[in-house]
Amino acid sequence: MKPSLTRRSFVKAASAGLAGAGFLAAAGRSLYAAVASKANTLALHGGTPVRAKSFSTTWPIIDEREEKALIKALRSRNWCCLRGNAVYDFEKVFAEAMGVPQCILTNGGTTALSASLHVIGVGPGDEVVTSPHTFIATINVITNLHALPIFVDVDPDTGSIDADQIEAAITEHTRAIMPVHLSGWPVDIEKIMAISRKHNIPVVEDACQSVFAAVNGRKVGTFGLSGCISFQEWKSLVCGEGGAILGSDDEFMRRCAAFINNGRDPKRLLRGYPFPGSNHRMTEFQAAVLTEQFKRFEKDAPRRHENGRYVEEALAKIPGLTIRKRYSDNTWVTYIQLEMNYDRAQFKNVPAARFAEALRAENIPMRGGPRRYTGGCHKEKMLEEHLNSRAFQAAFSKARLDKYRQSLRLPVMDGQAGPGKERLTMDSKIPFLGSRNEMNQIIEAVHKVARNLDKLV
Repeated sequence: MKPSLTRRSFVKAASAGLAGAGFLAAAGRSLYAAVASKANTLALHGGTPVRAKSFSTTWPIIDEREEKALIKALRSRNWCCLRGNAVYDFEKVFAEAMGVPQCILTNGGTTALSASLHVIGVGPGDEVVTSPHTFIATINVITNLHALPIFVDVDPDTGSIDADQIEAAITEHTRAIMPVHLSGWPVDIEKIMAISRKHNIPVVEDACQSVFAAVNGRKVGTFGLSGCISFQEWKSLVCGEGGAILGSDDEFMRRCAAFINNGRDPKRLLRGYPFPGSNHRMTEFQAAVLTEQFKRFEKDAPRRHENGRYVEEALAKIPGLTIRKRYSDNTWVTYIQLEMNYDRAQFKNVPAARFAEALRAENIPMRGGPRRYTGGCHKEKMLEEHLNSRAFQAAFSKARLDKYRQSLRLPVMDGQAGPGKERLTMDSKIPFLGSRNEMNQIIEAVHKVARNLDKLV
């Protein structure tokens, strides 16, 4: 048997036990502090990232549905839309979803724009008012018709065409206005349409990057005489290459359908090839993939928008971050790209690029930099090559071409004017399809970097 525990031995044992417990508690606090410190330390400096891994960058998203649709089209042996049904079936589905009477599918967004300008009658000696802040295809379709793209400077707060400057760019040679809705953000389309009606000049909307973006309940691409969509694989609704023309004017759309189908009359009222045209048809393979992609797109679009608004509104509560300007209170942004204004002065003068670098280390795919639009299509070398070509010199006088060259000075686009603000941007096609927890990780990462500004100076 063990000897009885005396008072002295009890006190000694108890004291040792309390000392041990104190050591363990202290060790626990130290361990917690270490973990907390690791979590609060910027990943850029060796801390634990808010997200354990980066968002997936695998795009487009596919599964067995696209495979089955392709195999079905393959085995049908009706690979051309003239013998198939996938192209014509999707035209009806997409027209209804966009809220227009008619849709014509083409083999690209570029050819959708090109067909629209051809049918309007744009040609040598004409001018098309447009934005310098766009993909070069917007300009290609104008210059390829031996017309001049008349560049209107951009709104420094958005990078969209400055609608207030459009009227000053209109001349007796203006045949069309072509605004560009970039990255899911609508331009000031209602003001542009008012200018269109006042001067009786048709609008061709380049909505290639903004499927389902809307203003006051009406989808972009449905305001103008023509709306053009791209299904190229980096857009939000994709089939590799492909495009659509949207419209309500029956005769205009008839001519567009004829133009992309070698001049055939889609109504079959006239035989042969009665209209000018070329071959810009979409194949059954593209339409088969597009049909399945659209089912996913319709399901995902509300979630992407809901997540985008949630993140945007949460980040706007951080002093120094503000929501990008909208031209209407009722604007539906598709959040293909998140964009926030960044007030450097509110962030201890830390540049937006440095702030974004810290976010990328937290596995948040953010970019940052000055809200300046250096570059632009008005500076591309192809433009001068067109101006020096035999066709342009036959269509335009030397004095007119010299005057045009002088017009290619755009203060905001060239980075010589504007408020000098900075911005944070994120390609959000995939991230905003994530869970609410993942949206909270984006928000927490921004808060974490904002708490550690001293470490970024």
